[in-house]
Amino acid sequence: MLALLLAAGGLSCLFSFFLPPSASLLAPTRILISTAWATPTQTNIPTATLSSLPGTSVTSNLNEIIPYRIYDQRQVWESAVGKVIVSEDFETDSQGPVELQFPYVTGNRFLLSGKSEAEILNAPKLLESGNLLNFRAWGQGLTFVFPDDSAVTAFGFDYSTAEEWQLRVNNANLVIISGKNQFVGVILFQNPITEFTLVSSAFEQGGLSMDNISYVP
Repeated sequence: MLALLLAAGGLSCLFSFFLPPSASLLAPTRILISTAWATPTQTNIPTATLSSLPGTSVTSNLNEIIPYRIYDQRQVWESAVGKVIVSEDFETDSQGPVELQFPYVTGNRFLLSGKSEAEILNAPKLLESGNLLNFRAWGQGLTFVFPDDSAVTAFGFDYSTAEEWQLRVNNANLVIISGKNQFVGVILFQNPITEFTLVSSAFEQGGLSMDNISYVP
């Protein structure tokens, strides 16, 4: 059974779910981005709040069963992490319309591998930042290994895309929404990771632009 928490009230937007060992991992888990607001500490949700979401169950013991929490606001994610955060902003990488050759090591020692087409750009129309990584992946995906194979308990990044993409974390596939200047952040309560993968099967792609990959080693 796939459980999804969507709560209202407070100052942050938060999405929580769990995947039991018996759950199917073939289909991606969709992150429901909403205008509803929730406090990170709220655990008891009235059944009526979730009545319009099919296949959703309610639990009052969330702290024991939820291995992930997903955020769509950087400030809220950083506040919840509450630790020293390290970032890769691609500012030490050379920019230009030159296709990266994989495996590729960034200036801050991220190892990128896969069969995607990618380049380092400075393109405010794609993402309002300095240098960014823009890539396209037709079902192949691009994998990001944290520097020195560091195991991390939280990570997030800014992104823009016109397609639907999957963020693969351990054995879970999370669907991230399309849009300009978006953010996705993950906090892991179990099984720290050393890498994550982004992939899309969209036939016509403008690609995904990302920047400021932040993490807690």
